[in-house]
Amino acid sequence: MSKLTVFVLLSLLLASGLSWGQPSPSIVADPVFYNAPLYYNHTSHITRTSTDELIVVWSSGSTGGQIVYSTYDPVFQLWSPPAPLSSAGDRADKAGIASDENGNAYVAWQQRNTSAEDYAIYFTKYDGSTWTAPMDLTGSSVENEEVSIAVSDQGRIFVAWNTDAEPDGSEFVLSIYSDDGGQTWSIPPDTLSSSDGLIGGSSTTCGRPFLARGNSGKMVCAWHERPDGHSTEEVFLNQFDGTQWTGEQVVSELTTNETRYPTVAVNSNDMIYAIYSPRYPQRSLVMKKKGWNETNWPAVADTVIEAGYVGYKPFLGIDDNDNLFLVFRRDNAADTTYGLEEVAFVASKDGGATWTDQVRLSRENYDAGYVTLAPRIRPSGVDVLWREAHTQFKDDPDTTAIVYGHIDFAVGVEDPVPVVVKKFQLQQNYPNPFNPSTIIKYAIAKEGFYELTVYNLLGEKIRTLVSEYHLSGSYGIQWNGRNDRGNSIPSGIYFYRLNGNGLNLTQKMILMR
Repeated sequence: MSKLTVFVLLSLLLASGLSWGQPSPSIVADPVFYNAPLYYNHTSHITRTSTDELIVVWSSGSTGGQIVYSTYDPVFQLWSPPAPLSSAGDRADKAGIASDENGNAYVAWQQRNTSAEDYAIYFTKYDGSTWTAPMDLTGSSVENEEVSIAVSDQGRIFVAWNTDAEPDGSEFVLSIYSDDGGQTWSIPPDTLSSSDGLIGGSSTTCGRPFLARGNSGKMVCAWHERPDGHSTEEVFLNQFDGTQWTGEQVVSELTTNETRYPTVAVNSNDMIYAIYSPRYPQRSLVMKKKGWNETNWPAVADTVIEAGYVGYKPFLGIDDNDNLFLVFRRDNAADTTYGLEEVAFVASKDGGATWTDQVRLSRENYDAGYVTLAPRIRPSGVDVLWREAHTQFKDDPDTTAIVYGHIDFAVGVEDPVPVVVKKFQLQQNYPNPFNPSTIIKYAIAKEGFYELTVYNLLGEKIRTLVSEYHLSGSYGIQWNGRNDRGNSIPSGIYFYRLNGNGLNLTQKMILMR
């Protein structure tokens, strides 16, 4: 069954007690005529609200670019056309989105109205029907950049950013919060970095804050910088106890090894997990964890992704059962010509002691990166967003695509239990309409030889997707909109049919190029 993806609990991932179906990428926007629509991945670009509304945000361009959003329609299985949130005179960039438990979503970004102006941090709120007018949170007396946004479990909105484009001594990580849905804010901002500022602020990667909620109003913020007297960049973290922020803590060891791109999560017992990327071994991913009231971080980090996979720029999330989900960027191991990268994920049900095998999320041979997930992981699964190239075999292109993936999962399965399928089923493909690919799921009640075939309106066979012996169980396969000769087929209505052992089930699908 090498061509099939099995969606039942008999997945190989059962050994870890955590399993899911193979994610099915969905195109949110393509083409996007900008190579940096999702810079950077220190804040999420996707959220699912408590009312189950899925919203994504990105930047539409450089000069003249605005922050735009799109929502998903589950009935028609379509993403809405991008609509602007900002109205910047020069440009708006680097947005983040978060949601609360009352159906609201919040977006923050950096914006300037002329090229000579410094950036200010802007904010808007969505109440389930309308967005508020953008609010300037900081003014533009200094360069305010690389914002992050998160909402505590008590509904307090946190916004953090840096001023690392300012001269030495004026580069800081700052944070404010709002207790009334963004109407008023805690001004002046709290300074999270040390009083001497970001020593390594000359690096554009320094000071990007990653916010993650804890329990009972708690929040954490992580970033990296070059500490005073050291030649390497290290990971730092602050804790907000519900009332105030602590001073910065050194998470990574102060050695000759540089560490970058921290991502953090807090479990139900206030255990803080920090994952980051050391320079040596190059682009591996390691993890440290500590209790909320513990003073020091462990001296030694645990390996999450080995160096051979060249994983970096991670984003960590945690669900209500304390399962950890990590998405990250890695090299395309099969590519030795174009320098392509791809997006993958792993998960852990035991606090990072063990991790599942890596699963690729991005489309094959599409350069991919800048992946984030929705920090509030809902019961339906994990929502993920990333950037891909517009075309295959093109590294870091100027024209890109915004791509969504949904990771279905079942948690808490300790022992593999055979799943008995009592009824044949051919499900509606997802997404539908689709472009360029879709997932077809089906269930086999009686073992035997079965075929899954695609036909056009004339009844002509377009593609044989599956033709082999099946055991009883649930299955799924992705179709890329190509015929048996590997050629792309035109837009239109198509039928897919599951037949064998006297069975004949048919469904209709729509391809929209």
